[in-house]
Amino acid sequence: MSKTEIILLSHGSRLEKANEDILKLSQLLQESKQDNDMHVTAAFLQFASPSLTEAIHDAVQRGSTQVLVTPLFLTTGVHITEDIPQIIQSVSSLYPGVSIKQCNPLGSDEKLLPIIWERIQEQMG
Repeated sequence: MSKTEIILLSHGSRLEKANEDILKLSQLLQESKQDNDMHVTAAFLQFASPSLTEAIHDAVQRGSTQVLVTPLFLTTGVHITEDIPQIIQSVSSLYPGVSIKQCNPLGSDEKLLPIIWERIQEQMG
């Protein structure tokens, strides 16, 4: 049976609190998963650790044969179209028996609307 690693990938921040939020989100996703052969972790493009390369390496060391890089980005910018694919391509050559794929960004999914409206309502009182 293959083991799957879900990597929640954030840009990363110089503000530790911002990075802690991503770590907390990965922990919440890990606790909510239904599949015992799945592991969730966080990674950052810059300013924080682990990097995406480090997180993929750690996943392989844990025995993962499939890695799903899940970018926590709203839009399809340069990080999504160039930077992340380049990192994945580079790391993939080190682990030929491991499938490493990039998930789509969050995008303009209407499932985000309730959260957006909730944040607006919080400020409207």
